[in-house]
Amino acid sequence: MLAKRIIPCLDVRNGKVVKGVNFEGVRDVGDPVECAAEYNKQGADELVFYDITASFEGRGVFLDVVRDTAKKVFVPLTVGGGIKTVDDIRDALRAGADKVSVNSQAVQNPQLIKDGADIFGSQCICVGIDAKKIAENKWTVYINGGRKDMGIDLIDWVHTIDQGRLRYTNVEGSL
Repeated sequence: MLAKRIIPCLDVRNGKVVKGVNFEGVRDVGDPVECAAEYNKQGADELVFYDITASFEGRGVFLDVVRDTAKKVFVPLTVGGGIKTVDDIRDALRAGADKVSVNSQAVQNPQLIKDGADIFGSQCICVGIDAKKIAENKWTVYINGGRKDMGIDLIDWVHTIDQGRLRYTNVEGSL
């Protein structure tokens, strides 16, 4: 039997960990570095940070938070939000992330997934997918933190990006 792994995914907005349901009712719940350190202390197997407004606001990765977190946790750290280029991937990895998660840019530029995997290894590249249920057994892909419906069927998108080398880390929404 496979071992169960605990991988907290922390959504970050304006430097704070936030919590919402189906992209709505978002409220602040704490400091990302402190939350990560607490999850590490409690035995999490990995941690994931998503800067949920970076793509929408046209910002890059919050490298200061990545650096501070990497100094305090000793489990793999995945970072997403604002990853637009191979250089953004490199910067996040150099700041202490073990992996990056690409969502909005993966939809807009699927070549980034392949380029990142070719340069840094597929173990470093994750594809995050935000989706909302629109009908029975039917979901649509969103970008920009659940703000923009791309009109892409979730299952079709997964088949499109599935190259047998990637790991999917996050499917959010009403699934």
